[in-house]
Amino acid sequence: MDSHRDSPNNSQAVPLPSEYAACDPDALPSAETAVVRAIQEKFVGAFAAALADRLETPISGKLVGSQPLSRSAFLQSLEDGGCLVTLSAEPVRGQALIALSPGLVACLLRILLGAPPSSGEEHRTVTEIEIYLLQEIFELLASELTNAWRATGIAFRRASPPARETAAWPGTMLVFECSLDFGDAQKTFRVAAPAFLARLAALQAASVAPEESPAPVREMILSALRGAKVTVEAVLNGSTLRMSDLLSMEPGNVLTLTQPVGAPVEFRISGKRKFRGEWVAHGGRHALVIQ
Repeated sequence: MDSHRDSPNNSQAVPLPSEYAACDPDALPSAETAVVRAIQEKFVGAFAAALADRLETPISGKLVGSQPLSRSAFLQSLEDGGCLVTLSAEPVRGQALIALSPGLVACLLRILLGAPPSSGEEHRTVTEIEIYLLQEIFELLASELTNAWRATGIAFRRASPPARETAAWPGTMLVFECSLDFGDAQKTFRVAAPAFLARLAALQAASVAPEESPAPVREMILSALRGAKVTVEAVLNGSTLRMSDLLSMEPGNVLTLTQPVGAPVEFRISGKRKFRGEWVAHGGRHALVIQ
């Protein structure tokens, strides 16, 4: 059921799209693929840390690679002894699939059951009881995937029926190969997201990314601003006054403030607080030393 190191799957890959295939919803230019890859790298690291905390075992994770695959090819590549987790993407209509390798499933079950390490077992179908024991791990996968994709507005929830029953959907999926290091052994799992979900994530990331002005334009703007004049105020905050005292004030009255001499003064530019400072005399004039 387990091996010291999982072997990669030899799946039939879909040819990579050209940079100009943007009108094809199943084709992702390399720039968009890079955005989703960065999201998945974040997910793998966070999931490994959360899993290590849950199992109280040192675990590290990394993203090994990615490739586009047809959904049917992805499903056909699944091995007996592994687990397939189906996640619904919300609020859009779509599914992400996570395939845990037989070696990872066996390793997780051994740790959860407190069983000693074993080798040489043949892969077998996972039982219903074992699936039940893995439920918390499945929920952890959905939670960390949602956290990684949060900026895109897409969340993932456990779904049914199993993905094998919906294999007729013809779309292309972007499949990410992930590795978990348990110290003396590496175990793998794969995350498959429909190409349209990956495209939505890339477009959302592009829409929220700050647009930086070219250096010559920034310098031109700063040059124009340097000659502008602004209103400067020095404000001593903190004193209170009753309305009756304010109404009774006349020229020549002395207003006693609660702040001691040398109390910090607030420096405002055009009414907005910018600095704090100390009121001093400088060259026969009053001045403010910025703190």
